Amino acid sequence: EFFKQGQICEDGGMDYLWVSEHHFNGARSFGSASMVVSGAIAARTERIKIGSAVIVVPCHDPLHVAEEVSNMDHLSNGRFELGIGRSGGVSHYQGFNLDYAESQPRFAECLEILKLSLSQERFSYKGDYYEYNDVPMVPRPLTIPYPKMRWAVNSSATFEMAGTLGMPIFCGVLQLGISELSDLLASYDAAKAKAGFNEPRDAALRIPIYVSDTMDDALTAPMEGFSRRYSSASEILQRMVASGRANYIGEREQRIDSLGNLDWEAIHTSEKAIVGTPDVVIDKIKEIGDALQLTGMVLEFNAGERLPEDKLNRSLELFCEKVAPAFA
Repeated sequence: EFFKQGQICEDGGMDYLWVSEHHFNGARSFGSASMVVSGAIAARTERIKIGSAVIVVPCHDPLHVAEEVSNMDHLSNGRFELGIGRSGGVSHYQGFNLDYAESQPRFAECLEILKLSLSQERFSYKGDYYEYNDVPMVPRPLTIPYPKMRWAVNSSATFEMAGTLGMPIFCGVLQLGISELSDLLASYDAAKAKAGFNEPRDAALRIPIYVSDTMDDALTAPMEGFSRRYSSASEILQRMVASGRANYIGEREQRIDSLGNLDWEAIHTSEKAIVGTPDVVIDKIKEIGDALQLTGMVLEFNAGERLPEDKLNRSLELFCEKVAPAFA
């Protein structure tokens, strides 16, 4: 089913196909080896760009990730974009016998190692968690100095960190509203400018979407899955706070309260999801895009994993045929 959907995206003119990563989750086990899946997509396609959304780098050896990225860069003929993050899934870290409280400093080291190893023929590094001594990086990436990297950010601190490093970002509507995102993106821009990066904002918004031939179907078919997506987000936050190992616990507690008040009506009538016929979807994409000045959107066509295959494929086809041309 997944490869059929990938072919719809390839044939329909989608810009990217983003591959997620999830560990120790029976409902999402297909995502436990995201780079393997990305390689399979690269072998089946010729045009569409392939991205990781995201590799949870602190749960991997960062040098191994760099080797896989370089290989993917060649296999895809330069079509791969590296999306990275540290994830809100405490269970990811528990399963790998890692302390989630270390996720932020580990991520910082991983990011530095990825940049060093991919941009140099040999490199050395010594940090608190990782150490490498005069290691040759082979194969060298096809893209010089390395494929584009994009950081998934969520807290106010990480928006500013990404801006300070001048990195493109993912952001999302699961925990944040449009007004909050607007303020956080402004802080990202300010941090970029202060650090001397003058390029335009490069931010992609992750958001659930469903396109249908009728409004009746649009308001019923995705209800179970999209509602589940938000209840799952609330549960993840609750586990993070309960663990006592998370950063920015105050911010996360506030978001738990807001997610707890969401019902289906609140989801589909707000910026939490884009659902409707093609014309309705076009208008809502324009509204959100104009409000946030986005580079693009990472669209979750089966948020909550509850849509049957025929409805999911029809939603993809309608998007490609009737929505995407409005943004060409």
